Amino acid sequence: MASQPQPPLRRRLPLVPLLVLLCLSPACAAGRVPVSVYYETLCPFCSAFVVNDLSRIFRTGISSIADLRLVPFGNGRVAADGTITCQHGEDECQLNAVEACVIRLWPDALVLQYAAATNALQPPHQFVPWVVVNGKPLGDDYMNFEAYICSAYDGKLPEACKGKHLAIAQETKASRGDKVCPASKTIS
Repeated sequence: MASQPQPPLRRRLPLVPLLVLLCLSPACAAGRVPVSVYYETLCPFCSAFVVNDLSRIFRTGISSIADLRLVPFGNGRVAADGTITCQHGEDECQLNAVEACVIRLWPDALVLQYAAATNALQPPHQFVPWVVVNGKPLGDDYMNFEAYICSAYDGKLPEACKGKHLAIAQETKASRGDKVCPASKTIS
């Protein structure tokens, strides 16, 4: 009896840039601007943001001033009995757990830790990706996250920040409708 071929690993796992995972230790983050990205693995908008936008900070050098924290839970829910359900189904719950494990390297509480961090957000997240820079949720303006990082940094700015601090006031806020996974809508 022949076994079914498994899909390639890269099709099953979301694309998280390796460089994002390399600078998650406290020693690497000294004096940097805290940036938290609350997301879920199977949200197409979150994946696009991580791969196309967030990864840009590594190419431009803005990563040298950012303390990046990834929180893979998004619009998941934890029931009273500890059961976790995810917006995009069981596969997303499993992939969130895989990413949580990779981020932590040696998992303690895995996804429950990220559920607690997501559920403790003030104000609560309204959609994902939900980006927080220097303690401030960016809401609809999350696509302009680099300008917020540059504006919050007190040290010598990398070349990629030149002019970015002005972009916050000038940038038109993104329309959430086609760039986020809303918390109140279930997508399968």
